[in-house]
Amino acid sequence: MKSKIALISPYPELTNIAKRISVAQGEDIDIYEGVLEEGVEIAKKLSNQKEADVIISRGATGALIRKNIDIPFVSIEITDFDVFLALYEAAPFSNHIGFFGYDYKKGHFDFELFSKILNKKISCFYYKSEKELREKLYESKESGIDMAVGTGACIIEEAQKLGLKGKLVFSSASSVLQAIITAKNIRAVIEKDRGQKELINTLLEHITEGIIALDEERKVIMYNSVSEKLLKAPKKEVLNKKIFDINFNTLQKIYKDSQLAKEEIIEIENKKLLVKRSNINIDSKNIGTVITVQDISKIQEVEQSIRTKLVKKGLIATYRFEDIYGNSKILLETINKAKKYSCTDSTVLILGESGTGKELFAQSIHNESKRSDGPFVAINCAALPENLLESELFGYEEGAFTGAKKGGKAGLFELAHGGTLFLDEIGDLSLNLQAQLLRVLQEKKVMRLGGHQLIPVDVRIIAATNTDLKNKIEEGKFRRDLYYRLNILTLTIPPLRERKEDIEVLCINFIKEFNELYGKKISPQLEDKIYKLLFDYHWPGNVRELKNIIEKCVILCEDQKISYSLISSLLNETGLIQNNDLNDRQKIIVNIGTLEEMEKQIFKEIFLKYNNKKEVARVLGVSRTTLWKKMKEYEK
Repeated sequence: MKSKIALISPYPELTNIAKRISVAQGEDIDIYEGVLEEGVEIAKKLSNQKEADVIISRGATGALIRKNIDIPFVSIEITDFDVFLALYEAAPFSNHIGFFGYDYKKGHFDFELFSKILNKKISCFYYKSEKELREKLYESKESGIDMAVGTGACIIEEAQKLGLKGKLVFSSASSVLQAIITAKNIRAVIEKDRGQKELINTLLEHITEGIIALDEERKVIMYNSVSEKLLKAPKKEVLNKKIFDINFNTLQKIYKDSQLAKEEIIEIENKKLLVKRSNINIDSKNIGTVITVQDISKIQEVEQSIRTKLVKKGLIATYRFEDIYGNSKILLETINKAKKYSCTDSTVLILGESGTGKELFAQSIHNESKRSDGPFVAINCAALPENLLESELFGYEEGAFTGAKKGGKAGLFELAHGGTLFLDEIGDLSLNLQAQLLRVLQEKKVMRLGGHQLIPVDVRIIAATNTDLKNKIEEGKFRRDLYYRLNILTLTIPPLRERKEDIEVLCINFIKEFNELYGKKISPQLEDKIYKLLFDYHWPGNVRELKNIIEKCVILCEDQKISYSLISSLLNETGLIQNNDLNDRQKIIVNIGTLEEMEKQIFKEIFLKYNNKKEVARVLGVSRTTLWKKMKEYEK
């Protein structure tokens, strides 16, 4: 539901201006009329019944509304020009003018300057209530003032009751427009905030663990349906209540006290739950607590599933150096260096952006090494939570935790014995696991979780990352000693934008590969203009991104040859072509001038590029008749 803007006008002229601007802006603004307390009552009703998210008003009425509502308020500013215009129109009818305004405007306008320009005496009176306004008007009349200029309709009404002439300070259309624009900006923020809250609520309801968030007063501000199920406490009995005021001992049990343990296992109704608690601190000040609750039996099911997939996937290296396509100097130098590394048993750290083929090089190094007959085990350190990653890497003994496999389970270090362990995304390893990994690298022994015996392992480590580990060291997120233990041999994989001469050979091989996969016979040769299009793109996703595009082309291609229009449309469709990736034929330069001059330049440049009336008409999106008329017009 779209947020609503309401405008409360204290006088009819402002109402009319607001209506005109609302229509011109295409905005559905609810416009009401009400002065002072009447306006406040309208605003209160709108706020309480949630019929408006932002309220606009002006003057004394606006000042009172601001004090009485708890939703955003925008004031229509009264400018110096608005005040001067009212004084100018009043000047012919009085030699001594009284200006009356609500107290918050005191000192806001330069009446000394106005007085000099108009050559009139101007006295100022400010009020905080209707009673004080009447007193100020009476006082001004006694002092000889016969003209009251005021910022509110109520001022003119009261002045006329005392026999004074009155002139209202009107808000200009530009001031009203500016207030509406400000209100629209506030509304946009409100809608974005609502969207983010809805996103958070959706995430909370789709996550597999219970989430409970408390504010600094220990009031429950987030509580998802998984928490309801695990803790047997309905959301309506928990949300927005202080945790110690909730009549469910399960909540008390998971929170305990301000002395928070990081994590522990508790039992509720014969079900074991893993509870983790974290304080939220900003500038050393605690602003709340987040508690997560997981059913341990579910964790073990996920762990078993992941473990099975990892073992099935990770024991064989299928790629060799021959599978790395390209003839560029930088790639050949990288392959040559990797082959030299294959002859050693030292740890290798592979650096490269996402999609450059880091695992491809890791598998090739393994298959070229003396360990090629041994297992190749790969794991993505960013893909698993810390507790699962720990048991995967180091294994566990029988009884290490509830549901642990009888006889225990070998970790990936043990599975990789005699071969290679590839640790992808090493930069995302927690500091705790970094310390354990360092110990294994130093001692060449591993201890299973729950075990007491060190198991010797003979493993060659290849690690990879797409992040700057030196920066992580400076940020305290990566151990310096582990970095130097890993960084014995460094291999930097060049991004595709630095070896664009390889695009052609990559395309040829990818087309052949996907022809075989999908049973097609598409020519691996592409037109020069297609390669130009591919060369001009900067490939943030590197080789993986190029491979995805070629696969789409092979699937969608209906002829024996991939066309320029197909690959161009795919690039456009996926939003891959950026302004700076357009080829020369797709760009023209136009000097700024009159509309007619620039139009003439456009026609001239397009003709130079295409030199074909039919093609020019197509590119410009006009009929050939229109094109002919324009040509005749510019020939004159």
